[in-house]
Amino acid sequence: MKPIPAEEKSAAATLSDMEIFIFPELMYSLVLANILSPRLWRWRELDWFAGIREMRPKKRLQRLRQHIMDNYTFNLDLETWGLTTQARELARFAPFLSPDEIASSNALFGYHGDAYYYDIDIRKHFGLDKYTSDVIPYWKTETIEAMDAFRRKEGHATGAGECVSLAGLYAAAAFVVCGLPLDTIYLMATPLHSQNFLDVDTGILTNNRRLVTRAMWSNGTIISQQARRALEHERVTIVSHASGYIHLLYPEATIDKSVYADFAAKLGSFLVPPDDAPDQRRVTPRLPDATRIAFRNDDDPLALTTEMDYLEISDRLRALRSTNRAAALAPYAGHELGETESAPFVKAALERSPVSRKALSRQSEDGTPGHDKAPGPDEIISRIAALGDESIYDGTSRIAQPDEAWNYGTGDGLEKCLLAANLVGGTEIRIAGGTATLMDGERAILTLPTAKRPQESIWTLDHAGGSY
Repeated sequence: MKPIPAEEKSAAATLSDMEIFIFPELMYSLVLANILSPRLWRWRELDWFAGIREMRPKKRLQRLRQHIMDNYTFNLDLETWGLTTQARELARFAPFLSPDEIASSNALFGYHGDAYYYDIDIRKHFGLDKYTSDVIPYWKTETIEAMDAFRRKEGHATGAGECVSLAGLYAAAAFVVCGLPLDTIYLMATPLHSQNFLDVDTGILTNNRRLVTRAMWSNGTIISQQARRALEHERVTIVSHASGYIHLLYPEATIDKSVYADFAAKLGSFLVPPDDAPDQRRVTPRLPDATRIAFRNDDDPLALTTEMDYLEISDRLRALRSTNRAAALAPYAGHELGETESAPFVKAALERSPVSRKALSRQSEDGTPGHDKAPGPDEIISRIAALGDESIYDGTSRIAQPDEAWNYGTGDGLEKCLLAANLVGGTEIRIAGGTATLMDGERAILTLPTAKRPQESIWTLDHAGGSY
């Protein structure tokens, strides 16, 4: 297995759409992070899923769909994870893809897609027109824990997530809860959407929270028309599978060549309208061209089966850390600091947590426009300490990023120290004796109790990320 760049490990901690576009292995690392989440495995204990393995596969997925419909909403706004700039991100990704290549295929950097689908200004469509043309959002993908934590946010009665989050959740739950083999699950990303193709019966598409069968695809309803948009009017940028991935721009693919050919054939058949369908328009998906790509994968296979229990899967993925790239990245995507070094996670925290910085960098004293004042370090520390004390991540070593702690209004002491470091600085965080301490040299800035036990007890802080 080739060495994983530090930037890719750090990107796994934030999992923004643009990061997955640059590092396509991250899409499956999100799926594996969810598969490794005890939160997902507890779904199997719910009465709603009793006896699900005895149902037909399609019925299992319908049961899963209803659970997701009841417990999650689709969320995609500019305020959740904040803003960055095209220049900042293009410079960051320059070692991996050229600006022209990125702009030709990514909606945040200039891609406008088919004129029919994008008949309005793309920046206005996403609410970006109120910012300078260089400003773009961090559309971060949420793990199941971060999706569940939306219940804590004002205006949210249930969990929530954006399209990649929902696709990752569906894929993991289809395996863990429904017992579908991973080989039957394909994740597809287009410049503005992510959905899955499930090789069940004549095929099923996930589309945000919903499922779309072959009959539904061509029934002419508004919901079906919405589900058709991405495959009708966008190229497929990435196809991700248990065997690997293929990317529109990269000359090598890691997905098994025969698996990809089988997928392309089955998806093509799914998109052919039945003879009696109301909508007879035929869609030919614009998939990455297999004829121009070299298929090569030296990774050991995941070899996860639906008969394995949680411990067997955890042990298997742990054994693959040095021989399978998706397995190696899974703990980074899952914020599992019990198995990873702290530096990539800290880099993500201090470079890509703009929401907490914006919220606490200026505060109005009397609510009158023009009289805002930046709070001092003591006030910032007091506000952080006053947040709830519960981590959104279960266990002693999975840890929230600063914007997760701020957005959801809660965090373990270690998570609050990292949030404080993002706002007031510091040189390191020390974890010992059930406490976490943010240090500036030998001066303690903030000390709080913590239940977290990461692999490293001293986290060196690097504030090279700069301003937002």
